[in-house]
Amino acid sequence: MEEELLKLDAKKAVLMFLYQKQRLNNMLPKKKRMTKDVFQSVMKTGKFFHSSLFSFRYIPSSETQYSFVVPKGIAKKATTRNKFRRLGYNILNKQDLKPMLGIFLYKKEALKLKKEEIEKDIKAILIRIK
Repeated sequence: MEEELLKLDAKKAVLMFLYQKQRLNNMLPKKKRMTKDVFQSVMKTGKFFHSSLFSFRYIPSSETQYSFVVPKGIAKKATTRNKFRRLGYNILNKQDLKPMLGIFLYKKEALKLKKEEIEKDIKAILIRIK
């Protein structure tokens, strides 16, 4: 009986490991995510573009770095904010990214929508910014 429980625990651990590995592989690589110093300079001097779900601040650059921000005012729980940040990074990882420094700021309406609608809006922003 104990051996069967150990086998089940081992299988569960392997499945959890594979699930975590899959989730991490979909994230935008760290070198393409923005650092704090770059983030502050983009927020101060960047151009901006607004859509129905995001405010997008950007600076044309030779580097490719992006960031997602979910303000505390629209999502109180850190788990919710992190979920939507990861969702944004996963969507960007599938895109052909233009070299620029960009920050996506979520609006409250985006938190009520499905992944496909958020993905469509992110694609539209990236197409419109040249």
